[in-house]
Amino acid sequence: MMLHFILALVAATQLAMAFPTDKAPMAMVKTILDTQFCVMPEEFVVKNFQVWTPDAGNNRSAIINFNYSDDDTHIDTKCQFNETSVNVGPEGLTPRYACDNKLVEFIWENGTLTMVERDCPLETLNRPYEVAGTITPMLTCLASAQNSTMGAGNSCWSRPKVMAAVFISLEPTPN
Repeated sequence: MMLHFILALVAATQLAMAFPTDKAPMAMVKTILDTQFCVMPEEFVVKNFQVWTPDAGNNRSAIINFNYSDDDTHIDTKCQFNETSVNVGPEGLTPRYACDNKLVEFIWENGTLTMVERDCPLETLNRPYEVAGTITPMLTCLASAQNSTMGAGNSCWSRPKVMAAVFISLEPTPN
């Protein structure tokens, strides 16, 4: 059974490489990879997204907080970024930050939240796969005063508070 899975995975990879300008359709690869050992998720939910950014002259780090869930893989975790956050992504790529569940990472760049979830972390695969999807939250913001705990900046939160999106990318992990 495992041999069939590995052969299907190799076939899917070769098919994907046969189209240099297009990636293999996610639905096709998902069908191949969905086995008793691996469930590829289709969508995710971000709840209570909040971001605080400092004004110019305020040397504090931005702060990001939200909850992430994926019903397909039964992941429900908290994600945050602050002055102690460390880039867990591969060197030379856009910085990624880990959520409390280490299978989930995120990128916050130019008002877009990219969620990355490692899937099929089987010991038999040299490089597991990861799915990714994006959300561009509509934010409501208020300025924080210079004399507030964080200093001058903008505190923003998403409207609606619950946002759902689909995964649009399936690739081997880059590291």
